[in-house]
Amino acid sequence: MTAAVTTTDVVIVGGGPVGLSAALCLAARGLRSVVVEERATAARHPRATMVNARTMEIFRQLGLADAVRRAGAPIETMPRVSFLGSFSGAEIGTIDLVPDDVALMRMVGWGPALPTICPQHRVEELLAAALRERPGVEVRRGTRAVDLVTGPDTGVRVHVTGPGGAPGVVEAAYAVLAEGLRGTMRARAGIDVVTAAPIGRLLDIHFVADLAPWVRGRESALYWIVNPRVSGVVISVGADTAEWLLEVPALGDDGDDVLAAGRDSARLVADAVGASLVPQIRSVRTWTMGTTAVTRWRDASGRVFVAGDAAHTFPPTGGFGMNTGIQDVHNLAWKLAAVASGWAGPGLLDTYEAERRPVADFNGRQSEDNARRMRDFLHRDAAPYAADLSRRGPAGERARAVLEPLLEEHRPHFDFAGQALGFRYGTGDGPVVRDVVRYTPQAVPGARAPHVWLDGPDGRRTVEDWAGDGFVLLTAGPAAAWETAAGTAPAPLTVVAVSGPSPTDTAVTDTTVTDTTSTDTTMTATAVTDTTGAFAAVYAPAPGEAILVRPDGHVAARLPGADPAHELAAALAAATATPAAVGGRSGGGAG
Repeated sequence: MTAAVTTTDVVIVGGGPVGLSAALCLAARGLRSVVVEERATAARHPRATMVNARTMEIFRQLGLADAVRRAGAPIETMPRVSFLGSFSGAEIGTIDLVPDDVALMRMVGWGPALPTICPQHRVEELLAAALRERPGVEVRRGTRAVDLVTGPDTGVRVHVTGPGGAPGVVEAAYAVLAEGLRGTMRARAGIDVVTAAPIGRLLDIHFVADLAPWVRGRESALYWIVNPRVSGVVISVGADTAEWLLEVPALGDDGDDVLAAGRDSARLVADAVGASLVPQIRSVRTWTMGTTAVTRWRDASGRVFVAGDAAHTFPPTGGFGMNTGIQDVHNLAWKLAAVASGWAGPGLLDTYEAERRPVADFNGRQSEDNARRMRDFLHRDAAPYAADLSRRGPAGERARAVLEPLLEEHRPHFDFAGQALGFRYGTGDGPVVRDVVRYTPQAVPGARAPHVWLDGPDGRRTVEDWAGDGFVLLTAGPAAAWETAAGTAPAPLTVVAVSGPSPTDTAVTDTTVTDTTSTDTTMTATAVTDTTGAFAAVYAPAPGEAILVRPDGHVAARLPGADPAHELAAALAAATATPAAVGGRSGGGAG
């Protein structure tokens, strides 16, 4: 049988949340893709459940944030993490994630989209539905990648077997392997997996039961249960209080007993609730928790990239697995589009691993630390008191009094705004994340451009709204010199001139010019108003200074404004791996 050949820009192996996000990010930047997924239907068992604030920003950019929030647990369930002897028993204590209105307003000010809890299979369904509306994207379910051949000049050929065993070939300039930990195409590309010693195993029980009588009034993101019969965590995975996931970690010497108990899943659920009920068990799985990495994120031909679980896996403690993978492909997509469009050099693709590997390594170490701390709490600290914790008399009060002060040690496991939003690229030997818990917005190179609302002709927008079209140059005060410098920019660029609020009139006029190929060498800026004063406070631009933001929303450079033409040319050259030239000579430093 002759193999049918399909030609596209990027072939993506793996149709989970990371692979589908890759296709959607590429489509948003004008690249076609074919997604090859072996499963005929999406998985139904909830796996990852946390969608952190940075990922929700990406989904907002892709038009999915509202749908993801509606498909998940209500925001009211997220202000705390509860520790209980059982749902019907007494409370050991809580970790307040949003203790008061001041903390809530601070969180709202960090970004345009709050985090949410939405299980991976629902995220996958929403991504797949969005892709059906995108021209140039083909998702092939029930199709297995069986071979991969690359060449520096010939691109990538992925041989596939479709439904019924029909052979096929997908030819593309590049391949993204989002095939998960057990995929086989990495080995074909010469990329090896490095596996650390496992931390333990996990029993997952997906069940349906009405727990409203026990959670009403103490709604939480997570409910950690400690009693003699079951120690684990219950997570809401539905838009109501009926659908749940019970995760029981087998981290100690009793690991085999815990996994064997999965055969009586309904009993485990009833023990966690502490009441007589008959839950509907949807699915059960066991799996090994650990950290994996790969020897390289890009193959020797330069044509194949790994992302998500194909590049790294972590323990679930912290919920960074799916989030890190989606952020991987968000970083990669604009770079592939830039190189394909000709306004970036191929060296830009080398920065994918240089930027994303340190973030993944940090997330892996932090997830392992969270898992070990929780293991020690469950098996060392809480186990001696497990029988007393649900009792309401003096014995229970003494047990809870011993354990409650220990809970705050686990805050980085659950309260991680600094890790989710504060990671920074290009720090060299410096820390990728300075503080896991505390997020301090900083408009410095490598950091995510701090969120601020700016009022303009199209209403209220944030910096990343312009970044979806290319680079953004934020200026304060007179922008004429920057407008002239931007007129010859070789990359897509929007100049946004930010002014403070006028005491009499904050109205602005849309004067954006988006055609950077015009013979007119002056680009007129979009005029916006910093109505809230947040831009002035967080970005703190010096007189004449401009801030260059990359298409993925990270700060590329701060430009002092002494020589705008040369500073901008040099900064864009560095950000796109191309030579800098202004008026036929090399550009100066980016400042």
